[in-house]
Amino acid sequence: MSYRSSLTLLMLAALVALGFGLYGYFAPMTGVTGVWGPLAASFGALCLFLGAALMTQARARTLRVILMTLLGLALALTLLAAVLLHQWGMVTALAIAGLGWLTALSGPEETRA
Repeated sequence: MSYRSSLTLLMLAALVALGFGLYGYFAPMTGVTGVWGPLAASFGALCLFLGAALMTQARARTLRVILMTLLGLALALTLLAAVLLHQWGMVTALAIAGLGWLTALSGPEETRA
């Protein structure tokens, strides 16, 4: 899987996780309706999306390393929040985002001149 498609997978899965988090907050009978936990997990998913969008524009290696580290931390903490909230759809979406993050660790393809 290429670097760009890995980041695309991460961004799409983060958007799906954001949708599941907002559904958990607003939909009745989810067990966490109106509680701040799904909103916090949704904010984490939004940060994952924005971080992956920034990664597509990052050129410097140092910036990419810092962003990938922060994305990994955000992914782990958002996944923990989703597990504790029993939001299994969000957990699944974040697991797919984790696959995108793992495959993006290789970095962009270097062009040799």
